[in-house]
Amino acid sequence: MSDALPQTALRGRWRAQLAMLEQRFKLLTFVNTMVPTMAALGLQFVTFAITARGLGVEQFGRYTGLLAIVGVGVELVGLGGADLLVRAVARDRTRFRGYYGNMLMLIGLTLPLVVALGVAVATGAMHSTVAVTLIVAALAAEIGVARMSASLELVMVAHGHNARAGVVRMTTVLVRLVLALGFFVGLGYSDLDQWIWVVFAQAVVMMGCYAWLGARQYGRPLWQVVRSELYTGSMFCVTQTARSAQSNLDRMVLSRYADDTVLGLYGAASRFLQLGMFPVQVITRIIYPKYFVHGADGIAASRRYALRMTPLLLATGVASGLLVAAAALLAPHVLGRAYDGTVQITVALALSLPLVAVQYPAADALTGAGRQGLRALIYTLASIGFGFVLLAGTRWGGVNGLILAYLLGHLGLALVLWSAAFLCRDAPGAQPT
Repeated sequence: MSDALPQTALRGRWRAQLAMLEQRFKLLTFVNTMVPTMAALGLQFVTFAITARGLGVEQFGRYTGLLAIVGVGVELVGLGGADLLVRAVARDRTRFRGYYGNMLMLIGLTLPLVVALGVAVATGAMHSTVAVTLIVAALAAEIGVARMSASLELVMVAHGHNARAGVVRMTTVLVRLVLALGFFVGLGYSDLDQWIWVVFAQAVVMMGCYAWLGARQYGRPLWQVVRSELYTGSMFCVTQTARSAQSNLDRMVLSRYADDTVLGLYGAASRFLQLGMFPVQVITRIIYPKYFVHGADGIAASRRYALRMTPLLLATGVASGLLVAAAALLAPHVLGRAYDGTVQITVALALSLPLVAVQYPAADALTGAGRQGLRALIYTLASIGFGFVLLAGTRWGGVNGLILAYLLGHLGLALVLWSAAFLCRDAPGAQPT
């Protein structure tokens, strides 16, 4: 009996300590979210390696150009409906059904338009050598499934189910891994055209499954377009699209001036970099709804919360950069000797991860305090300037010039966002919303 009492007291102290860490730092939420997310990272890396190796550096280069368009197109689709849902549900969960229906309808209405725009960019500005029919199929599949997956994750985040959101991401990656294993390893195929059609079929099925799952878990959608929120949603959309453009414009610009082999090497390096972004994105999604809570008391409260979160995000960005640089050494062994040039490119690009990480808290502080229009303006102007900087860097120094321009662009954006967060003031006499 005497031994049992100290053990019981010790367990009680541990529970109290864990409860304190969860309340102050969301430690348990972060761990529960990171476990499936890290598993998804591993699966995604394997999928990328199988795909890049199976297609070969030249075909993977052609595919990389299309995937760059996908990265931007995903954010255009839906006109910010998923972000509107997060904001609405974070404040009142009874509003879910109306905003879920709004999100699904906006995805359905905008997806064909975005695909058409993507085809015009691919065939015009980028001079893609892929057939037009295949470009349509690839863009529709990749944009559609990525948008539905990300939207379902946000639906779950809005309800506080961050671990479930991680499971959705892992499921998306796992299905693609099984597909790649069957196509490239099991059947021994290596043709890009055939791969695009297989991906298209998979995407159609998964989009339907994700729409059904959201309704099953949280309630059937009310099919409506919330017209009063179209402007606000568009501001979310513009912001996310502009930010995504900064992560994808480099490959779009390079595809215009480099051959498919160089683009394949750079595309492989970019995929390493995208894997390194996931830890930052996980933390951002966990704390994102809190910005709206603090922002209800004005920009100063939202900014204080952003300053509290910045060290965590900066440390995550540094750690992710180091891991990406270390993982790059595996490229020739995993992808094949044809990808030797990927190592140096990846190590250089990894320097951007801390710069990107510190952009999030400043930008989310503006959003939480109702300055989404300002945030959208900053990102829009930055994406335009980013394009010119990347273009100049590429024409001046090729791939090395592009990398330097990429790093300088992200440093400049971080400085602008934090300047805006500190310079903003609440209107005199404004009441908390």
